[in-house]
Amino acid sequence: MDPMIERLSRLATSTLGHFVEEGFLDVAISPVFRPIKCAGRALTVGEHASTRDAIRAARPGEIMMVARGGEARYAGFGGMVALACKNAGFAGVVLDCPTCDYAEIVEFRLPVFSRGISALLPKGREYRDPIRQPIICGGVRVANGDYVLADDDGVLVIPPSEIEAIVVRGEAAEKRGIETRALLEAGKTLDEVNEMRRGHA
Repeated sequence: MDPMIERLSRLATSTLGHFVEEGFLDVAISPVFRPIKCAGRALTVGEHASTRDAIRAARPGEIMMVARGGEARYAGFGGMVALACKNAGFAGVVLDCPTCDYAEIVEFRLPVFSRGISALLPKGREYRDPIRQPIICGGVRVANGDYVLADDDGVLVIPPSEIEAIVVRGEAAEKRGIETRALLEAGKTLDEVNEMRRGHA
């Protein structure tokens, strides 16, 4: 495994959200079930590209990022495709549209993030564009190979040029959070914790 993915997977999107502004997908794209978490590199699927082509080309550990123009009515993903994705080794799937077959996706335990659940499927659409092209998903530009962290709180896309700096800062923030929780559980107040931090600055 890419060591940066392993380190990223130990962080939370909400931890990174304290200091990262760009790259968070629209909050309407949310987990199909919780608890949920995945981290990996993006395999991008454009608005007119096929998820089946992506399954054929999958590299284990990738996260399928599917652009569907913010579709809110028609499902673009379902249970059998979820199982095929799991079998292909995907770490997760992020959809800019609804999904269907909720019970099956929960059963298969593939991390899926979507714009809700819909029983309505598109009819007669053709998907002919190539995969692994830059897309817009949830209002964020995603390039193939970008890093993705997705969990109970949301989905974050990080360009490779920024990943190391963000992970290093995130690890420091995570450590501070653990220390703060321990102090609060020991009976300290937030004011006391902040005063202790100032004293060690």
